[in-house]
Amino acid sequence: MAAWCSSAAVPRAASGSRLAANSGRRCRTVSTSTLSARFRPPEHIRRREDFQRVYNEGRRIAGRYGTYFLLPTGSPIGRLGIAATKKFGPAVSRNRAKRLIRDVFRRNKIAPGFDLVVIPKRALLEAGLSAFEAEFCRLLERRSRR
Repeated sequence: MAAWCSSAAVPRAASGSRLAANSGRRCRTVSTSTLSARFRPPEHIRRREDFQRVYNEGRRIAGRYGTYFLLPTGSPIGRLGIAATKKFGPAVSRNRAKRLIRDVFRRNKIAPGFDLVVIPKRALLEAGLSAFEAEFCRLLERRSRR
């Protein structure tokens, strides 16, 4: 197990005991199974030709919060690419959308053996994480079975 904050960061009272309030900081213990659920570099689509192959050869799925392109690859891992252009909005909005998409992909891992490119829509920013996650899972599970 790995702790995300050290005991040195926790203030001590005059008696030497740790303060109950923890001065607003939260320590979180993470098991090794949680660490394996990270969004690893082999799961990224980064090269332009990989994006183009998914666009040209993959299946297009239109959803409420984004457009998804899905291409079966046969590899044991799924890969994700996100195309949030300046047309989507300012950098803060684009980065928030990318964080939401990566988080849902990382938590669910429902597309092993597929390359997935997501083009987010502005409605994603108003939707909560759970609404986007429900759509993402529903669309991709249904489409990946075909």
